[in-house]
Amino acid sequence: MPSAEKLAKKQKYFDKLVDLCVNTPNALIICADFVASTQMQDIRMELRGKAQVLMGKNTMIRKALEMGHLAHPDAGMDVLRSNIRGNIGFIFATNCQLDDIREVLAKHVRDSAAKSGQMAKANLGLPAGP
Repeated sequence: MPSAEKLAKKQKYFDKLVDLCVNTPNALIICADFVASTQMQDIRMELRGKAQVLMGKNTMIRKALEMGHLAHPDAGMDVLRSNIRGNIGFIFATNCQLDDIREVLAKHVRDSAAKSGQMAKANLGLPAGP
């Protein structure tokens, strides 16, 4: 059984996610695969005051959306919950438009190094060697 401190921290996260989903009509669901921590930090700093970036574990996000659906059945959180797969996060537009957020994200796109076991995002053809 988790400690009371951990339970309070999780409840705070649940409340924050449900509140943002209900009260912020504009949001982006982002995929955070191949994103470095410095990239995320730069994005968060640039969006500070304009939008709120919220990342979390999928199980916690699903549980928060389930609790939110019970409290607000007409908010559509059940549809959102069914689409939670992979390494995702939310960017809620509090004081800007979604296009502004997309521009910030596009500005911080970087190439990532190839790692074993990962699928390439682009097709690559290698010529036959000797």
